[in-house]
Amino acid sequence: MLFMVLLLMSCSQFSDDSKPYDVTEVAKNVSGVWKLKSVTRNDIDITSDMDFSKFELHITNDGRYHIENYLPFVVEKDGKWTTDDPLYPFQLSFLEDGAVSSVDVNFNFPVVNGQRSLLITLSPGCASNKYTYTLERNE
Repeated sequence: MLFMVLLLMSCSQFSDDSKPYDVTEVAKNVSGVWKLKSVTRNDIDITSDMDFSKFELHITNDGRYHIENYLPFVVEKDGKWTTDDPLYPFQLSFLEDGAVSSVDVNFNFPVVNGQRSLLITLSPGCASNKYTYTLERNE
């Protein structure tokens, strides 16, 4: 029994020099063709009230965007886009072609069922109405 205790105590400890919390964050990729999955107005789901299925937001890797089948959105014309931070983006900036200033919109970028979603909250027209567009990347 004493021999067993000595044998166990004499074994070397596992030594791992890696730093498990020292990882590099990957830039979030918001590019792609985004289609509307659902729409809420003032926290009430209005997805079935209108055909939102044709609306598409094309965000390209080269910093351009294009809207197909326009619905009330933060911008109307094609243009350029940027994010506030490539690693932890919380704001999209849209600069319409020919415009002097950009339109900034806060967004969430959660993973739902293994896929990224893009949640954009906006108030087109009447400031008392708050719309939340939930978009899914069209694969």
